[in-house]
Amino acid sequence: MIARIATTALGVVLFIYGVIAAVSPLPVGAPLAVIGLFMIAGANPAFRPVIRAMRRKWRWFDKLVRLAAPRASGVVREVIVETDPAGQDQNGDADGRSDADAGAARKGDDA
Repeated sequence: MIARIATTALGVVLFIYGVIAAVSPLPVGAPLAVIGLFMIAGANPAFRPVIRAMRRKWRWFDKLVRLAAPRASGVVREVIVETDPAGQDQNGDADGRSDADAGAARKGDDA
């Protein structure tokens, strides 16, 4: 519990600092903001749809995340994969099945 709160707090600090540093001449702000967001999402899975929406809306943000993906590991890689807008179908299912397919699979499991 304390680790989740500490991770979330550190993520918020990194995100705010990253946004402020994004206007500086050194290109350090954007990566820090992304790291902060992924720390928040790693500690709070309910925040992942927000990141997915951000990646879908802002292609520059999605491109930045895709650049960081090969170097990521652990929970950060999991968050990157889960929030990938290309991996989502129209219904928002990560497995790519439609609601009808999922219902058929559930009926088949009952037998």
